[in-house]
Amino acid sequence: MSYLDHFRELRNRLIYCFIFLFICFFIYFYNAQYLGSLLSKPLYNIMGDSEQKRMIFTGLPEVFVSYLKIALFASVLTSFPFFILQFSLFISPALYKKEKTFFVPVFFLVPVLFFTGVLFAYFILIPVIWNFFISFQVQQTDNYFSIELESRFGEYMKLIMYLLFSCGLSFLFPVFLIILSKLKIINVEILRKQRKFFIIGILIFSAVFTPPDIISQIGIALPLLIFFEIAILLIEFLNKKK
Repeated sequence: MSYLDHFRELRNRLIYCFIFLFICFFIYFYNAQYLGSLLSKPLYNIMGDSEQKRMIFTGLPEVFVSYLKIALFASVLTSFPFFILQFSLFISPALYKKEKTFFVPVFFLVPVLFFTGVLFAYFILIPVIWNFFISFQVQQTDNYFSIELESRFGEYMKLIMYLLFSCGLSFLFPVFLIILSKLKIINVEILRKQRKFFIIGILIFSAVFTPPDIISQIGIALPLLIFFEIAILLIEFLNKKK
């Protein structure tokens, strides 16, 4: 194939991705209220009082803009495996048989790990974080006024989508290290000798891509540290198989 044929193929793959994303966006925007209720469940499951199960908005377009963001977020999540598929179909003709045996499982593993991270955040990490924040509520007494949560809809949706995406991204860390090892950019010796710098990098990533509280930062950093050690073992295993 000529360079022009490759560009045409790339253009077609990008068009397929855009069309798929576009269709998903309209489907999810139509069901944005239902998606919003799903994203609100981790909070509402913690709040026992039904009167507290409400959110407010302080700007006229806030809910509409939030629905757009929710639809886009859900569309990107749904389209992610399709994007990986189109990318693998684009580069597979240029790969040797030995390279295909390595990259095909990796292409399959990427969306699996990403969605595992999203589910981990939704069912485990986020309820722990919300419990921590909700614990600062104070009931009214004779000596103290009440402090109760009135969450803003737009702010809440932005925070939970940010956490879901960050956790999904963090679960791709071992795949990233394995690919770098395959490309001979890093090796097991570098990972072990420079472990302290990788740990610092993980802590910085956790601080940047999570809300400014220690619970969510630990919740992201701990799986990353575990995945780092797992990646070292996997790279060592793959090297022995050569």
